Amino acid sequence: MRKLVRILILLLAASCTSQEAVPTDVLPDIWPDYAGVTIPRSIAPLNFEVRGADAVQAVLSNGSREVRVRGSFVGIPLRKWRSLTAAGDSLTVQVKARIDGQWRAYLPLSIHLSDDPVDLSLVYRRVDPGYETYARMGIYQRDLASFREKALFENTRIDPGCVNCHSFAHCDPASMQLHFRGGKGGTLIHSEAYGSDIYNMSNPLTLGAVYPYWHPSGRYIAYSVNDIRQSFHNLPSKVLEVYDLESDVVLYDVETRTILVEPLLQDSTAFETFPAFSADGKTLYFCRAAASDDFTRIRYHLYSIGFDPGTGRFDDSLRLVWDRPDKSVSFPRASYDGKSLLFTVSDYGNFSIWHPEADLYTLDLASGDIAPAEALNSEDTESYHAWSSNSRWVVFSSRREDGRYTRLYIAHCKEDGRFDKPFLLPQRRPQQNTLLLQSYNIPEFCDGPVRLNKKRIYSDKRTPIKAQKLR
Repeated sequence: MRKLVRILILLLAASCTSQEAVPTDVLPDIWPDYAGVTIPRSIAPLNFEVRGADAVQAVLSNGSREVRVRGSFVGIPLRKWRSLTAAGDSLTVQVKARIDGQWRAYLPLSIHLSDDPVDLSLVYRRVDPGYETYARMGIYQRDLASFREKALFENTRIDPGCVNCHSFAHCDPASMQLHFRGGKGGTLIHSEAYGSDIYNMSNPLTLGAVYPYWHPSGRYIAYSVNDIRQSFHNLPSKVLEVYDLESDVVLYDVETRTILVEPLLQDSTAFETFPAFSADGKTLYFCRAAASDDFTRIRYHLYSIGFDPGTGRFDDSLRLVWDRPDKSVSFPRASYDGKSLLFTVSDYGNFSIWHPEADLYTLDLASGDIAPAEALNSEDTESYHAWSSNSRWVVFSSRREDGRYTRLYIAHCKEDGRFDKPFLLPQRRPQQNTLLLQSYNIPEFCDGPVRLNKKRIYSDKRTPIKAQKLR
């Protein structure tokens, strides 16, 4: 009886798939949209669905090898995907889909393969859409070659405060920092060169340290020290505004365990925030605005100041890099090859994730030319971003899918500094992108496994730090 049932099922499946497909002259409406993207060879399979279809067939080819997939969505086995991406310059994907009982054959789509390698993983935070209390959140490491995700630290394991601001020196887990808040709050600074500890960053000379950026040497961390507030809008198009009452930039010396306070970056009439070092470590970029209690009028401009890594001292003056009276800058990030600076531009303020108009811009550090990174931008928010260790890939957060949840996109950067079409971080099942009711933020490339001493984090011991004015 069981054998008969199996035969009937096979016959039914054969009759369904043998129905002649109606040819079309359009590309399939797939989600995520992977048509025409450029990917590293090591990336996890780009599994996708066809919108409105209850059954899908796909033939993927690299010119010398084919892989056939069928199901309710295109889920490509990892080994077969590896055999495809190992050779050739691109993949051709031929799709057939059954919609409303009718099979349709679509024009083939292409996926371009790049020989530029990408780092081992991404480290990011996943957070519930809460505003007043710290809901479930954690820091996770995602293997980019597969779908494996590892929880590095979750706030449910300690007083339920915020965990944030993970950062690495040039994508290297040998130099890492992480904040965690609450009753046992502190800052983990891990350095294989200078030692590791958990610190109490509070100090009479500074506010609480946030928004870190490592010096390429691994000896220094630039921090923004902010008094942060939030307010709610009464407009359907806007939900929340996050802004500063005070903000300055300081430098932490990992070797001497001392916060170095530069008066030029502590101007009481201005807000300084979002520091980031250049590739050679001789320039610190940051955002600066005239202080105001009206956040709709605050517009940050891009500044820089020279830095001597040998002495830990800054130059005597600030340099204005870019300003527009109608725009505001946040998150400057210099590529590690020293060619480009990527930053976020919105209408006002600096917490761009809540600004639908926020876009990414590039500064060519050789020519000084600045322009929107058009290939990366959408009709909705583009905000936080980070470079891969070889500067050939960027990851950035975007709300282009639904305007509410932040998801991660990766894009290839060509030799001329222009970007190829970005692709959504692949998932084992496409539906995971919508069923996970959390936002991704602070994505950082990381080229190795992150190991945390969680027993030390859970302990009550916090090492105090000292602070020193530089002049």
